[in-house]
Amino acid sequence: MADDKWIAGLDANAPISAAARLVLGVRLGVVRDRLPDAVFHADEDAEHVHQLRVATRRAGAALRIFAECLPARLYNKTRKGLRTLRRSAGAARDCDVFLADLRARSAKAHVKDRRGLDFLLGFAHGQRVLAQEQLRFAHAAKAEPFAEHVAAIALTLQEARPEKKTLNELAVPMLTDHLRELESAARADLLNYDALHQARILGKQVRYAMEIFAPCFAPEFRDRFYPAVVDMQDILGLANDSHVAAERLRSLRDRLTRTEPKHWRHCQEGIEMLLGLHERRVPQQRKKFERWWRAWLKSGAEQAFAELISPLSPPGERGRG
Repeated sequence: MADDKWIAGLDANAPISAAARLVLGVRLGVVRDRLPDAVFHADEDAEHVHQLRVATRRAGAALRIFAECLPARLYNKTRKGLRTLRRSAGAARDCDVFLADLRARSAKAHVKDRRGLDFLLGFAHGQRVLAQEQLRFAHAAKAEPFAEHVAAIALTLQEARPEKKTLNELAVPMLTDHLRELESAARADLLNYDALHQARILGKQVRYAMEIFAPCFAPEFRDRFYPAVVDMQDILGLANDSHVAAERLRSLRDRLTRTEPKHWRHCQEGIEMLLGLHERRVPQQRKKFERWWRAWLKSGAEQAFAELISPLSPPGERGRG
């Protein structure tokens, strides 16, 4: 399936309507094609849901980037359908991540923690079944309209008159804005998890935009700066996984202590052990991100990246001289 992050045949000097036709055809097509496996074959391979979630994120980014090329009504309908699929896939994927981590920890757990971890395994499996049902509902409600929207976008862009504005002319201001927003987020008070989460969201925007705009810049853009952004996303992704897991565990703890106090005493040690691990990992990942950011600044990468995407050099030559 053609769902690589880099899009073959994309030209920096292409009119944005032509670039949009190619990019959206790939990105939205991958979501459409990934959906059946994620809905009907998730039990065979959890990777199906993971790939659908990633595909919806990339497609959402592409849709925002080329919003000006689409009629507002078609854009909004496609965006809303994509959002429903992304959220449903995201809920299922969060359960898969939680279960995978739980299985790994259970295999090495101390005896005193096993009752709590065994309980959590049963609980998490139940949550996963519910999440899959929600994904099925989303598929039933949105799959057919979404496929129609994908076809309508392709037809709209095929019939569009070529514009003078090129992909390169779209890339420079958009990446400049994304980089400025990420810098602002990285300098915020990251002790507040919402601020750290905002840095993660903005980092994703930079990453997915870079995948589309790579043909507009010198090889350093893809070979040096993109891997650094991926490293940042990995750090913040682990923080998010633990934040979501900790919220899940705190909610369960509160419910059990309120409604099943006797059962809670049997499960308490294992649940609190796991909760403590996730609560400690969030600040650990925050510190890793702060170290990453300091290293990014110290290396001169931020300034070099900003210069690379400056509008002063012709497309494909930025950063060479």
